[in-house]
Amino acid sequence: MNTNLKISLRSIERNKVHSFICITGLGIGLGSILLLSMLYIHNKSFDKFIPDYKNVYRVLLGNSAQTAYPLAEALNAENPAISGFFRYFQKKDVEIKDTQNQIIQDADLGFADPGLFSVWGVKMISGSAAKNRTEIAISKTIEQKYFNGESALGKQMNIRVNEDFLSLTVCGIYNDFPSNSTLSPKFVAYIDLCSEALGFSQKMFGAYNLDLEEFKNWNKTNFYTYVQLVPSAKPDDVASFMQKYAALADNENLKEKAYSLQPAANIYLATNVDGSFFSRLGNAKDLRYYLAIASLILLIAIINYVFLNKAKIESRLKEIGSQKALGAPKRALRGQIILESNLVAFLSLIPATAVIFYGIPFINNTLNQTLGLHVLSYWETWGSLLGIVLLTGTLSGIFIAYGVVKVPSILLLKGKKTTVPKREAWNNAILSVHFTIFIILVSGVITLNKQIKFALTDFIGIDPENVMVYELNSDNLSKQFGAIKNEVDKLPGVVASAGSSFVPPFNDFMPLKLQDPEENKVGFDGLIMGQGMIELLSIKVIDGESFGEYQEGTPEIIYNESAAKKYNLKAGELFCGLKIRAIVKDFNAHSMRDLIKPMAIIQQHPEKMRMLVVKTNGANNGPLFKSIHQILTTIAPDKVVEGYMLSDQINQFYSSEKSQAKLVNAFALLAIFLSVIGLLGMTYNAMLQRTKEIGIRKVNGAKISEVLIMLNKDFVKWVAIAFLIATPIAYYAMDIWLQNFAYKTELNWWIFALAGILALGIALLTVSWQSWGAATKNPVEALRSE
Repeated sequence: MNTNLKISLRSIERNKVHSFICITGLGIGLGSILLLSMLYIHNKSFDKFIPDYKNVYRVLLGNSAQTAYPLAEALNAENPAISGFFRYFQKKDVEIKDTQNQIIQDADLGFADPGLFSVWGVKMISGSAAKNRTEIAISKTIEQKYFNGESALGKQMNIRVNEDFLSLTVCGIYNDFPSNSTLSPKFVAYIDLCSEALGFSQKMFGAYNLDLEEFKNWNKTNFYTYVQLVPSAKPDDVASFMQKYAALADNENLKEKAYSLQPAANIYLATNVDGSFFSRLGNAKDLRYYLAIASLILLIAIINYVFLNKAKIESRLKEIGSQKALGAPKRALRGQIILESNLVAFLSLIPATAVIFYGIPFINNTLNQTLGLHVLSYWETWGSLLGIVLLTGTLSGIFIAYGVVKVPSILLLKGKKTTVPKREAWNNAILSVHFTIFIILVSGVITLNKQIKFALTDFIGIDPENVMVYELNSDNLSKQFGAIKNEVDKLPGVVASAGSSFVPPFNDFMPLKLQDPEENKVGFDGLIMGQGMIELLSIKVIDGESFGEYQEGTPEIIYNESAAKKYNLKAGELFCGLKIRAIVKDFNAHSMRDLIKPMAIIQQHPEKMRMLVVKTNGANNGPLFKSIHQILTTIAPDKVVEGYMLSDQINQFYSSEKSQAKLVNAFALLAIFLSVIGLLGMTYNAMLQRTKEIGIRKVNGAKISEVLIMLNKDFVKWVAIAFLIATPIAYYAMDIWLQNFAYKTELNWWIFALAGILALGIALLTVSWQSWGAATKNPVEALRSE
């Protein structure tokens, strides 16, 4: 064994350039697959840190994660299978007044029962969980942020949950929730305090605000409910037991829904559940795409590795023939080749480590992940790492050894193999595999970017350009909307301003149900907008007229074209007891993933607006932001007022697709790099094998251009074959991806043609670089070398 190891190390050292290419190329491939394997393991590990995670469940009502407030307490009191529970609600943004009386905007304020910490397994460093509306527990990071290293226990925090700041006593400090936790609150207040947050959220509806003063009933489903079962309990039995609670709701729709239990470990990748607003969520489909791409990169790297290693072994045929002639058994020769192959594979972990080290922050920033080195503590990570390395090294070693050790010693001593002529076609076919993968990845990059551009610029029936949006996040700002609008309209560069509760396009949906004369509920996609918003967004009115001055009493409604066609509506008529003000042309109220649905738009009260929307000429948006900010902060000096461009909001719709595009771009570059490395190795070996042929052709008068054409044409042929193989595969894969969008770009022929041309260009440049050296070499030297 020691002798074999020394021989292997000596061989690696003697062929430094060749070994460097092998180790670097394979390392990049291994690093890519290991990095994505770590991401996969991390995604599958969510909530498995919970001490008793196999017995922890989230209650679902129908397909929704949101349930009623009384459910958890009722279930805990009446069913002995429950050993722990908590309810959970979360407010995304929260304002905090620090010790210098400055207002800071923070995020992730949770509201929960004390059972959150015991069920979830998050340790309290000091103190305890909040048990009433005047207390709050905070994470260690928040304590360091707001209390300058001093203990926060027993001190006051001024937090604005609704209109006014509340002085809450810090009752406990807890360890930060793990990075693989679906729940990640920075602050945790008592569950009953969520009435303040619920009230604030519902003010978005203005004059159509829902009554949330009493949220502790079976009709309001705003909460997550988590339960911990005793080990002997059966989840299906507990779910059956819960069905009796459905009858306690007055809402007939709720009565028809069934309860079920969702395992905590399944929440993160279960994107088909509605109402998961307070959880971190992953995407199992995207994860499979990433693993597939990384596998393609690994395939290129392994093919390169096998081919280059095979070429190196073939350069040592005489050495192997000598060993065989001196009595070395086939098993020993195979073992030597496999050991050397595995040694190179393990050395490739050095560049693979660099890929992982730089790849983790890239993955986290690009995909908004929380991947960290903690993944190395999982046995699955080490199992994947050792398995992939050993499998790569061993299988490639066996493949190479099989073709060598069976050759008779006499042929090996001549430096020949009987299988060499048959293998040349196979060696060139490897090139097709390389460029097939390359063309697929490049086609994917082009299509992803083309769809994103289409989604950002081709909105139907709406013009979001140069539109500023400010949230009127206090009653005072809402009540003074008229005065604010008058001041804003005077600013240079302002084309128009209006108020609204929702500014399309936006991600969320506001279901609106109207009752027709036959007592049937008619559902619409709803919007609440003020006077002038239709014109500001350039939404075309095709029948009737847009909203005028707000009139108290029964509201008038504007419908979109889809609603008008479905229910045969016309302006001036009554529908569901309400007068139809106008019909507008269909427009994208949401992202292009969603089909335009029948929509009803109702008018908002001018003193209950939640959004100030400003259309500008685009000439001086920077100064305008400052001027509008000054107007708003003069009226509400104790509020954090922020504005944003509507186009920025639209950009957020496609953050996932942009992340996918960045990741595919990165892997496509790796594929190009590995393809060039492999191609260099192939052409180098091809030039060595054809040295004598080139010399003879040149002696007989062949021009350099003719030699170049001769050497390039075989490679061009195999790139063309790669194009024919890759195009239908890439088309199929991209067509499936585009199904995520209701409105999508076309898969034009030029996408695949461009990918093929790029592949051909890279192949020609790489081959020509090596071919030029062979073609310009003195033919006498070439013939002498033979």
